[in-house]
Amino acid sequence: MKLNEPLTALSWKQPFASLMLPPYNKIETRTWSTGYRGLMMICASKIGYSPATVDQICGNQSKRVEEFLIKHKIEVNAVLGKAIAIARLVNCRPMKKEDEEKAFVQYWPDLFCFEFAEVQPIVPIDWKGTQGYKRVDSEFIEKIQLL
Repeated sequence: MKLNEPLTALSWKQPFASLMLPPYNKIETRTWSTGYRGLMMICASKIGYSPATVDQICGNQSKRVEEFLIKHKIEVNAVLGKAIAIARLVNCRPMKKEDEEKAFVQYWPDLFCFEFAEVQPIVPIDWKGTQGYKRVDSEFIEKIQLL
């Protein structure tokens, strides 16, 4: 993957940021739609979700998320406050019932699925994000090391 086009950052709270990485390749769900398509830097927020909030978000998928994290030895606290991957946002569409497993959340008709391709982990690097999209400047892009 070449980083020779604009790069936009978006933050996820843990455990969802780590689930975006290969081989898991989660479908991201958000309560809002986007027309944006292009390179996106996946960042883990400095503060993750509490177990109770994960249960609330995931609904009937919450036990599966917990088991998945244990099975794959995913250390969600290890990357808090860091950029962890680069990916290409290729589609945004309304969620369907059959998206539950890949999204790790219970179906909700008002959710949108953000579909990513070419998810490439990077050497985790400190990132101070904001809510919503944030353009990544060229100085930061020079620090990115693809894994």
